[in-house]
Amino acid sequence: MIKNLLSGKDFILCYKTINTAIIMKITTILLLTLVIIFITVTLTLAQPGLPGSPEQTPIDGGLGILAALGGSYAIKKLRDKKQD
Repeated sequence: MIKNLLSGKDFILCYKTINTAIIMKITTILLLTLVIIFITVTLTLAQPGLPGSPEQTPIDGGLGILAALGGSYAIKKLRDKKQD
């Protein structure tokens, strides 16, 4: 029935229009897919730079006093244990 409706030139023109529409859809889908992949890869690989060197703080002041008090407390506990 379609052959009866379309003569030779009309059929070729219709065929080219359909092919052009299909090619446009495929091109659009392919382009959108590539853009989405590019954005996804860019976002997943975007990492902050390396951190700078940490600030070195000497162990003195409050932490040194705390260590000395902990040591003296341990010695006291050992002496108390020997006396019992």
